[in-house]
Amino acid sequence: MAFGSLSSLGFGSGVLTQDVIDKLKKADEASRINPYTKKIEENNTKQKDLTEIKTKLLSFQTAVSALGDATVFAKRKVNASVTTNPPASLTADSGVALQSMKVNVTQLAQKDVYQSKGLANDGGYIDANLEGTASFTLFQNGKEYTISYDRNTTYKDLADKINQATDGNIQAKIVNTGEKDAPYRLTLSSKETGEDNAISFFDGSKAEDGTYKTDANVSKLFSSLGWELHKPMGGAGDIPIDPKDFKGYSIIDDPDNPLHIQKAQNAEFTLDGIKMIRQSNTVTDLGVGITLTLNSTGEINFDIQQDNEAVVKAMNDLVDSYNDLIVNLQAATDYNSETGTKGTLQGITEVNSIRSTIISTLFGSQSVDGFIEDANGNKIPSKVMVSLQDYGLSLSDSGTLSFSQSTFEEKMNEDPSFVESFFAGITQYKDISYTGDLVETNDATTLAEEQKGIKFEKGEFTIVFNDQTYDLSKTRDGKEFVLKGETKEEQMKNLVEHINSLNIDGLNVRLENVEKDGKKGVIIKFNSDNGSDLTIKGNDEFLKQFGLKNTTVISEPIEGLGVFAQLKSKLQGMTGSNGSLTKLDESLTNDTKSLTKSKESTQALIDSKYETMQNQFLQYESILNKLNTQLNTITNMINAMNNQNS
Repeated sequence: MAFGSLSSLGFGSGVLTQDVIDKLKKADEASRINPYTKKIEENNTKQKDLTEIKTKLLSFQTAVSALGDATVFAKRKVNASVTTNPPASLTADSGVALQSMKVNVTQLAQKDVYQSKGLANDGGYIDANLEGTASFTLFQNGKEYTISYDRNTTYKDLADKINQATDGNIQAKIVNTGEKDAPYRLTLSSKETGEDNAISFFDGSKAEDGTYKTDANVSKLFSSLGWELHKPMGGAGDIPIDPKDFKGYSIIDDPDNPLHIQKAQNAEFTLDGIKMIRQSNTVTDLGVGITLTLNSTGEINFDIQQDNEAVVKAMNDLVDSYNDLIVNLQAATDYNSETGTKGTLQGITEVNSIRSTIISTLFGSQSVDGFIEDANGNKIPSKVMVSLQDYGLSLSDSGTLSFSQSTFEEKMNEDPSFVESFFAGITQYKDISYTGDLVETNDATTLAEEQKGIKFEKGEFTIVFNDQTYDLSKTRDGKEFVLKGETKEEQMKNLVEHINSLNIDGLNVRLENVEKDGKKGVIIKFNSDNGSDLTIKGNDEFLKQFGLKNTTVISEPIEGLGVFAQLKSKLQGMTGSNGSLTKLDESLTNDTKSLTKSKESTQALIDSKYETMQNQFLQYESILNKLNTQLNTITNMINAMNNQNS
């Protein structure tokens, strides 16, 4: 009986192959891994689109912040009645009060300028026969400068010595005029303009006894330079000069060949009819933030106005950045009912609410302090309802913004302060107040002689206000201050007068009589409402005698929220560290991390499962191979027996 051919199952039969395992694994991954992959990709797309929206929103927020900041309304421009070769020019910093002024320049400030007579060369010795040294003196602005020279000093050296000795306040140089035979001249010029900087001369120096004595050698030098001093009788020769109020001499000038070629003089002008005199042609003390520059004689009118350019630019930036934002919002939140397609962020509340939040704030009516006119045309303070539509902002049917500059400027020119209040809100400050401790006055008892004068040393008592430091050791005109008074109360009154004499803008200082715990005395009170911090500092013991101490009082702001300040706050609620969009982004990030972790965990399980399956199949293959070998042996034996029988 013959047996048929046997075949084994397993890898040997081609059923349990690697291809089968790969297909099984791929099917498993499709059902268990792909959902994670898809969700992660969706989150990544959402975050990408969300980042783009946040970027656009931050750009929009920048424009909103500019309009919500009162500083944009503080910018100023100056209109002048003369624009070509104006006799004066004016600049105004932000925050300067809106105002007009008329300026009539009658005289410009000048430097003091002298020249020597012509010299044959610039490198020659000024006195080659001089024995030892000689010195002369120059006077200027309350100071005196001694210049010494010797036989080796040239005219160039002399100019350098003058510059060095005066620290450049008197500027000396040798100039080449091009004149025949004597082309060089020594010139002296004051560094600054004004009568106080006039230069005067003395042909000698101060002696050890404090008197001024002439030097014949210097007189000879001055004569060689053409400088003959205008000395009164008794002021020449070797007669000592009393130093009291001595300020040197001018030179006797020749109108036909002038050596005093420009006389130091002050600037003179009128401001709204009031005569003004200044040392310089640049005037900075007409008001904080105002600089007047005098150019020539003549009249000119100035008008300091609100500079709307920055506000208009911010409004245009607002419109552009909003419209740019809307494009991204529409793409990310759109839903097509016909095709069923939707934006990546469609249906997400934090994103869908952005547009409605912005529009409701921009176009909502606001109640602002303003004025209404009665039947007689009088302005009466009242609450006024306004919206940004009144200022040229409008919303199209497609959802984009537009801005009418002409409408805005018309409303702006009507009342700039009202616009500032509506847009940004006007920041005010709580009044600051500091009260010193009681200083007993002892019923007006007369002080001991040594107590009637208190010398203030530098730094012992200073006041810092409006970012300026006022040292009470000096008076307003720079003189040393000594607090005098027969009684303690009189001294305290004089101290308050001294503080107020420094004209600390915005700071009110007064003395009050008080009675506390049965003691009578006075206290110093400091008050201000201009928003500046107040600091009193100095030597503790020195301040204590006036009831004061080292202290700083901080001014607290009271902010009035305008429409853009409100919108800025709402935008920060979206984009800030705890904002809704920030939290949404964090939520997507955390979700993606969790999905990635689950995906990796599931993938590891699948990999392990099929690695085990592969090992098992390999074992099955080994067993089947052995069975196949045994089967082949038996088959061969049967075949051999069949062959023998046949």
